Amino acid sequence: PVLFKDQIKDLVIEEVNKSLNAELSLGDFDLTFISTFPNMTIELMDAKLQGENDFQNVTLANLKSVRAHVGFWSVVMGDQIEIDEVHVTNPVFNVKILQDGTANYDIIKPDSLKTDQELEEPSNFKLSLKQYSISNAKVTYDDLASNIYTEIANLNHEGTGDLTADIIDFETTTTMDKLSYRMDGISYLTEVKTDARINLLMEFSENSSKFTLKENQITLNEIKFSLDGFYEILEDHDNMDLKMDASKATFKEFLSLIPAFYHSGYEGMVSSGSMSIDGFVIGKLDNTTLPGWDFNLKVNNASVNYPDLPGKINNIQIDAGSVYSGGDNLNDMTVDVKRFHANFSKNTIDATLSLRQLLSDPFIESKILANVNLGTLKDFIPMEKGES
Repeated sequence: PVLFKDQIKDLVIEEVNKSLNAELSLGDFDLTFISTFPNMTIELMDAKLQGENDFQNVTLANLKSVRAHVGFWSVVMGDQIEIDEVHVTNPVFNVKILQDGTANYDIIKPDSLKTDQELEEPSNFKLSLKQYSISNAKVTYDDLASNIYTEIANLNHEGTGDLTADIIDFETTTTMDKLSYRMDGISYLTEVKTDARINLLMEFSENSSKFTLKENQITLNEIKFSLDGFYEILEDHDNMDLKMDASKATFKEFLSLIPAFYHSGYEGMVSSGSMSIDGFVIGKLDNTTLPGWDFNLKVNNASVNYPDLPGKINNIQIDAGSVYSGGDNLNDMTVDVKRFHANFSKNTIDATLSLRQLLSDPFIESKILANVNLGTLKDFIPMEKGES
């Protein structure tokens, strides 16, 4: 392997410089075939991908270790080196999008910026992936254009399938210890533990890539649901038709998404009542257009109590949802809580909420009628020491 080590390292750097508008720096580099024969294993250690221009001081990817299985004979014969497995360990990804939509991940060098020699030369590597994995990744996504911020801790993801085919039956598994999602200053997910097992049918043609969901299950903390439909990437826009199925979800599982319930005595908590969650996203997505959606949450006659506490929260009623017809005017989106009601023994809470024209001239109408003795809340909800 020593005979090929420096040669392959030079090819990796050459390939990156030829294909990407970014600067690659490498720490150590290793090459072995003892444990993976007849394949060789290339390992890049402490690899960093640094941005340019507006992102000159931003590290897009910091990869502790990247291992690739390559064909032994493709290395020996000096032709294109075939890669059939890639495994990334302890990476840190930092994705940034500026107000004007410029993204630091948009680093593929267009043909107009390549030299005549780069255009004529074939790639040094041939991607023939059958398996890949990402272990213990940290991801931040900061989109200033859409005012979206996402943070993921300990992301583990793996996929298997013949990625060289035009139609691929693909299996993926993804887990995240913590997933947080914030949009327009509102936190929708806060340190949510995530598990997703998704089978896809992927179809590739000259002008499109289509991903059709097959058997799948997604878990956010304790609530489980599945998705049905497809996502298609076209030349100038994306198209989708996705429907959520959470018909088996329970009210207690839904409460796991609320930190106050999930992090304080959740395992022992007892709940009852009926609940339904449904929703879909359908339509076109491009730089100016968003797809439409319709999401609804209804809870009827639900209750919550903790075995160690004397009180019980009952008669919980919720009717809420968000609707957007799609298009380029997000002001048409509506958010409504038509009803929220709960009894805490002699305490009662009733509330409604209506949001309109959120972008240009926000209109907020809210009504809250609360008859609550705050000193009794410790009888219904576990409190940290010092809280009351």
